[in-house]
Amino acid sequence: MEQAINTSNKPGGNYGIAMNYLGQYNGDAHKLMVQTTTPLTAAIQGQIKLNYFEFTPIVNLISEPIAFVVAANSPLKTARDLTAKLKADPESVSIALSAARGNAFHITAALVGRSVQADIKKLKIVVFTASSDGVIAAAGGHVDVMAATPATVMPLVQAGKVRIIGIASNTRLKGAIAAVPTFKEQGIDAVFDVPRGFIGARGLSAEQIRYWDGVFARLVKSDDWKQAVEKNQWVEQYLNSADFGKELRRQHGILKDVLSELGMVQ
Repeated sequence: MEQAINTSNKPGGNYGIAMNYLGQYNGDAHKLMVQTTTPLTAAIQGQIKLNYFEFTPIVNLISEPIAFVVAANSPLKTARDLTAKLKADPESVSIALSAARGNAFHITAALVGRSVQADIKKLKIVVFTASSDGVIAAAGGHVDVMAATPATVMPLVQAGKVRIIGIASNTRLKGAIAAVPTFKEQGIDAVFDVPRGFIGARGLSAEQIRYWDGVFARLVKSDDWKQAVEKNQWVEQYLNSADFGKELRRQHGILKDVLSELGMVQ
């Protein structure tokens, strides 16, 4: 893009403040909001009062598979060790995550517990304000497991402070953690990730959507983008506006199902 891009941080309310801000600019294609599963889960739980699906899906760019890490000396050697303990007593393992219950990390923990018919309402979830704090707590043995994205945990993995026991992706990642098996490989039906993309204001025109489709289609073909994907252990998952809208509906169904089982749907 030739124009300058300005970023504006609107924290709070599980994206509620950001969406209220975006909701003031109906039809304005100059403002986009970074999109993850968090506003979807917040909307399902009644924490966001706006109609999420009135906003315009713009693009999904990547997904970040969720990794479960333990201290280097943890007795949990594999994800199967974890599920065995959860099956025997779902409260016997402390699972850390950032930064709120009901998000993608919590959903993944629930899917891992559900795979062995554990009572996922009884999972011992410990919430940290930042993933980096949770990973440090796991390294020190203060929590048993930390759920985080690979990019967050890699420094401590490479330093030998923590180990990854499973990744909630369909296939193994590449590079430094190519040897880490997925949950699926270990017989655990848990595939979930943190998508990263953008949504736009309500009421964008077909022409405005075509403009952004063109921008992001060019972006994902650039060398700089491909290098960033590889460096950060992302999984490229490019979806244009129309396909992204369908994917959001699919994610909504999965999230609502699990959040209902967790007793978190209002």
